[in-house]
Amino acid sequence: MVDTTKSQPIILIVEDTIDFAEMTMRILERIGIHAFHTMTAPEAIDFIGQQCPDLILLDLNLPGQSGWEVLKHLNDSHIDRHVPVIVTSAYSDSANRLVGKLQNVYKYMIKPFPPQDLMQTVREVLNLEEA
Repeated sequence: MVDTTKSQPIILIVEDTIDFAEMTMRILERIGIHAFHTMTAPEAIDFIGQQCPDLILLDLNLPGQSGWEVLKHLNDSHIDRHVPVIVTSAYSDSANRLVGKLQNVYKYMIKPFPPQDLMQTVREVLNLEEA
């Protein structure tokens, strides 16, 4: 878990649908968290290389490379700590869920999901108390 008493947690949203990304950012703002947004796997990988996030909200269906490529990069990189990943996907099939479980995804959330579920999961991952 992340010690958030030192500074604001860094959350990365990897999502190619701008409306969904904006909605997710507004949901996170309701619990006092500012998030960063990238639209493609290469942008996300660049972000991670510059500023290791405390949590990643990852869509799988991205243009070009899939979200799985971001996860592969995380698993192959030499980041000093484990970065929790919440997959946010419209893919509800068991094969994708199994791959997520095998890749140590913290949670696999099927779109659309209630805002409360996202807030609760983010609080849980970051060890934040409910306001």
